[in-house]
Amino acid sequence: MIPLAFLVILIAQPIYELDEIVVTATRYPAALQDVALATIVIDREELDEFNPSSLTDVLQTYAGTDTKDYGVPGTVSSISIRGIPSNGTLVLINGHPLNSITVGMADLSAINLSTIERIEIVKGPVSSLYGANGLGGAVNIITTKGYKKPEFKMSFCPSTTDIDVPLQSREFFAKLGLPAGRMIFDIAATYGASDGFRENSEYTGYYLTGSLGYELDNTKFISSLVYSNREYGLPGPMLADSTSSSLLDHEKDEYLLGDINISWNFLENFAWDNTLFADRRFIKYHTAYTDLSQDTLESDYDYLTYVVGVNSIAHFKSGRTDLTIGIDTHFDTLETTETHELSRDTIWNASSHNIGAWLEFKYRIKHIILAPSLRYDRNSRFGNFLSPGVGLISPLIDNLWIKLSAGKAFRAPTFNDLFWPNAGNPDLKPEHGWAYELRFESSPSPTLFAALSLFARSVNDRIAWLPGDNNMWQPQNVNHISVRGVDFEMNKQINDFTNIYLEGSYLQAKQRNNEITYDFYDWVADTSLTIIEEVKRDAAFTPKYTASARLHFSLPYGYDFNIEGLYVATQVNYYVSYDEYPDITMDTKTLDSYIMLNIGFSKKVLNYLKLSVGAKNLLDKDHAKQFGNSMTDLDYPMPGRLFFARISMDY
Repeated sequence: MIPLAFLVILIAQPIYELDEIVVTATRYPAALQDVALATIVIDREELDEFNPSSLTDVLQTYAGTDTKDYGVPGTVSSISIRGIPSNGTLVLINGHPLNSITVGMADLSAINLSTIERIEIVKGPVSSLYGANGLGGAVNIITTKGYKKPEFKMSFCPSTTDIDVPLQSREFFAKLGLPAGRMIFDIAATYGASDGFRENSEYTGYYLTGSLGYELDNTKFISSLVYSNREYGLPGPMLADSTSSSLLDHEKDEYLLGDINISWNFLENFAWDNTLFADRRFIKYHTAYTDLSQDTLESDYDYLTYVVGVNSIAHFKSGRTDLTIGIDTHFDTLETTETHELSRDTIWNASSHNIGAWLEFKYRIKHIILAPSLRYDRNSRFGNFLSPGVGLISPLIDNLWIKLSAGKAFRAPTFNDLFWPNAGNPDLKPEHGWAYELRFESSPSPTLFAALSLFARSVNDRIAWLPGDNNMWQPQNVNHISVRGVDFEMNKQINDFTNIYLEGSYLQAKQRNNEITYDFYDWVADTSLTIIEEVKRDAAFTPKYTASARLHFSLPYGYDFNIEGLYVATQVNYYVSYDEYPDITMDTKTLDSYIMLNIGFSKKVLNYLKLSVGAKNLLDKDHAKQFGNSMTDLDYPMPGRLFFARISMDY
């Protein structure tokens, strides 16, 4: 009721024009107020206010988003949007898809925060523009920047959960941006290391990104490169009788992403944009375990993937009409080797190719915008898919805008689903579903913005592993999820020194999963009976409520103070129980709700130096974002109270 009451108050206020914000997550530059889907823009200045230690620190605070983290530096972190799992959320870096072709999810820890200039979050289906993995929405992370003059940045940030070990974690960052006539060059490098706060949680990482741009009167060329190299321990979930489940498991990840973009503006109303991109990733996972004879057995898993693709987008504008047409194609390959001490090595290779064509048509009737879109994808493995979408933007009254949108989106089966040795299912179809949103936006003054969204979405043919006709476990299209919810955003500049930000979400997420309820094998008769039934439950891994508040004070003499509060409600997961065998039941496990409080204080010195100190999880709350492997373990603990300091130079 509070958000609704707040919007009613806004109606009584005069309306002012805001500075135009342009977003690119729509695949071509568009004014934010002309985008029907709920979209958030986070610029570099706002990122700095957070004093974040990770990208998930930032994204978790925005309405409709939820992040998962294993609590160990360098390990996988992910984002889901409005109740749709992370493998249905598209993550891009400079428009380049980051989602893995093996598991479908994008690893946010592969992106270094210091190199980010801007983040755009689209909280709605984007398959009509991007194709696969657009069920929940999209996160576009932009590292490139235009420079009017030379810029140099450098920072050093130590942090610790143990005040007696002040350099428990440390990061060094440097960036140079250099315009030279029509050319722009920048390069950034980061080195990070951590001793970890648990056994076997050490981390070392290198991150390098650079771009080279050249601009003529009607032609623009830009090439960018991202390289990431990380090595880290994998302690596993916390067990009841020890600090970790493994002291020997570790992983090495190496990412290399590159692209070349050429755009032409032949005429005032016609633009043509072309991108060639390539993606190489290598993951090496080492695991060891002790068998019944107390011998240590080791296994290694090597995953090498390549993605090569081309995007071409043409944008026409004539009077009240905008027309955008695009063609995308990419070729994906996987080479995998599994090495085991006591068994033969397993080698499996796979490949696929995809071509997609799409268009979006915008038509303006006075202040009303109608924007239908349509995309067709043809994949060599799962066949064809059609993704329609439509948006409508209209003033409801003088100072209140309404945005309506609907769209169908899909998630493609991953290479693991399709090709896993002796278990993959090449007949899988994409997960798919419709999403609907009713959004109200108002900005009665240049210092106030508020938005309220009501949304519904569903996903059919969700992929789950179950026994097949030959009683062998394999992935199948059998499950369903539905989400109903509301989220609220508000930011207000109270005075010249104070800004307040409020965000909140409510999700009613339900899953209908096919589960084994009875499984009996008669050894004498060599027969078996397995019963699978559809069961409806609250959706796993999805908090019902999230809320955040942030106060930022820009004080005289270069002082800044930031305080953030975050509330995340309980989450549930389900574990198979054989206690009543042959009846099979599910036990429910809960991650407790938690409240996080973060503070940061900074002071500018000599115009180009900045000193920052603060604390994350100031209340030292025990909490976890990821469930463990069983009912009895203690899940993946997040760090306790973390102190940080940062010295940075921006010249």
